Amino acid sequence: MKFNTSLKPIVISLFTLASLPTQNPAVALVTQEISQNYQTNSAFLSIKQPIQIAKNDEYWGPQRDFQIWMPGEVIENNKNQLMTTNTTNQTVYIIIHQDLPWDTYDFNSQQIRQILQTAMRENLDTKGKVVKSTNMVIEGYPGIELLIQHSDGTQGQYQGYIVRRRLYLLGARTSDELTTEAANFFDSFRVYPSRIVNSN
Repeated sequence: MKFNTSLKPIVISLFTLASLPTQNPAVALVTQEISQNYQTNSAFLSIKQPIQIAKNDEYWGPQRDFQIWMPGEVIENNKNQLMTTNTTNQTVYIIIHQDLPWDTYDFNSQQIRQILQTAMRENLDTKGKVVKSTNMVIEGYPGIELLIQHSDGTQGQYQGYIVRRRLYLLGARTSDELTTEAANFFDSFRVYPSRIVNSN
């Protein structure tokens, strides 16, 4: 017996229909409602996800190796940097994170603080008069904090840490005075050394 090829699409359609599950009408109403919500929100699903993970103003690093509260609206968000601005008090906030070479493990605290000062000059535009310099420690790892009066009249507060070869630079800069918002920004920074997986 030969199979009629002109019937092939009809047979396939019938088998496809027969294999579709039947649905309870009550469940179908719920499913339809969920389906409508999904379609309404599908535009949000296609948006490229940011590098840092946000929940309100709380941000986590890509490896969940750090957490920080970032006030204001995001103006830059890429692999190694997150920057926000609060237009109310004219303050810009930034966090930069990147891996350093292997030999960083061999440096003592003083050498690490020198590296941090250099990294701050290169990445955070910390030119100006250093009003105060303070040695910092986070989770047992050395760091530094600088308060700077910039030549353009702005004030900046900056912190830097090296944790398991990962460099973290934080900054707040304003044309007015630094407020408790900036203090809360720095106080909110948490690092989780056990989660750090270096890329080089």
